[in-house]
Amino acid sequence: MRDWLRATRVDSSLIGIACFLVFLVMAALMYTRHLSTLLALPIMAVAIAIIAQVSPADILSEIINQGALKYGDVVTTAMFGAVLAELINQQGIAKSLVRWVAEFGGDNPFLLGILLTLVTAILFSTLGGLGAVIMVGTIVLPVMLSLGISAATAAGLLLFGISFGGMFNLTNWQLYINTLGLTRQDMMAFLLPFSGIVALGIMTFLFVQLGARHIKSALATIFVLLIGYGVLYFQMSSFKEKEVLTASPESIWAATVLLGALIVYALWRHLKRIADLPSLALLTPIIPLILVLVCHWEFIPAFVAGITFGVLITWQHNSVNVLTKSIIEGISAVVPAVVLIIGLGMLVKSVMHPNVSHAMAPLLQQAVPNHALAYIVGFTIFAPLCLYRGPLNMWGMGAGLLSLISKVNILSSKAILGMVWSVGQIQGICDPANTQNLWVANYLAIDTQTILKKTLPYAWTLSFLGLCLAVAFGYVS
Repeated sequence: MRDWLRATRVDSSLIGIACFLVFLVMAALMYTRHLSTLLALPIMAVAIAIIAQVSPADILSEIINQGALKYGDVVTTAMFGAVLAELINQQGIAKSLVRWVAEFGGDNPFLLGILLTLVTAILFSTLGGLGAVIMVGTIVLPVMLSLGISAATAAGLLLFGISFGGMFNLTNWQLYINTLGLTRQDMMAFLLPFSGIVALGIMTFLFVQLGARHIKSALATIFVLLIGYGVLYFQMSSFKEKEVLTASPESIWAATVLLGALIVYALWRHLKRIADLPSLALLTPIIPLILVLVCHWEFIPAFVAGITFGVLITWQHNSVNVLTKSIIEGISAVVPAVVLIIGLGMLVKSVMHPNVSHAMAPLLQQAVPNHALAYIVGFTIFAPLCLYRGPLNMWGMGAGLLSLISKVNILSSKAILGMVWSVGQIQGICDPANTQNLWVANYLAIDTQTILKKTLPYAWTLSFLGLCLAVAFGYVS
């Protein structure tokens, strides 16, 4: 019996090693672009299950079928968000917002650079995909260049803005909530202060690039930033005091009154044949964010409210057709992301299967740093593993590994959240394989390596500071 148990342990460890080898092989294939992420994730899920001797019936039922359905609410949230994003594009709201800020910023390159980065972040709290990057980039980048901001600096600011906005993209939140078992309070508790650190990092980046002559503008911007985050923290404290979060009755009443007013306004625009874009339409991208963070609405009703606001505030005789087109094209644009999410679900179900988790847990316990100092130093050093959909990337191989790490209690879900968002700054901003990095480099006639060298020191520093913040919050002891 003792010999049989020893043999079983050896077999289990070999299975764990073989599963990790599958991760490495798939990472190499994705890195060399021999296999797309959309195909790599489901193939990886099935291959790991076969190696771990999961029965064919369980592979079909639990991994393929249940895995494909695991993130159904994430898919639905992504679709509603995509419809709002497409509506913002169709109605010209994004272009108008950027142009309005460019006029407001005047000829101060520091102020304008910060404002355009902020606008980019606001837009990408809702927008997503290469099409949105091209749309915003073709407006933002020429404005920056016209004021003497270098091409590499302008590229960095645009990518910082996209990454910063992604921190408040509700579709992204839904994936973390589902995968790690977190709540919106958990997300806010880390992301609000960390976003403040990222904002300071962006200002530092621009200040270093433009020089000391903009010190007054930098100090004024920091002062405004502190006031803004003070208000956010006040709101967050009241948010955390509520154990059960439901849409506040006051917000529902206000939304009902506003809906009536918008309908009357839309009828008036229709009768008068008004075609111009009202200034209030520029609020459309942040409507869902306000409803979720301030009024405690759920994600999908918040997106529906944003879509309704966007349609009625810009109403024209063809608005019904525009909305229909936004639904069709928005959902079409998000199909690759939906396929990716389905693959993530399969991978998570695969690694969470008892056969796989039993084999891989001992190796993870040895490899994953789970004490405060090791957590900071280890994940700072290995932060580049988030690149190319690697093991520290929640939108890649990390979805499975990090779920398993959380399940076997190597790290808490909050510690994983802090780590992934911290190291993810390198992937979101610097990764030469990102489609937005490739497009920006091509548009500005520079190399992706130039962008990497310009932004990596700042992104890596932000990763380190984010890990320190997670430890300071007690996520890791």
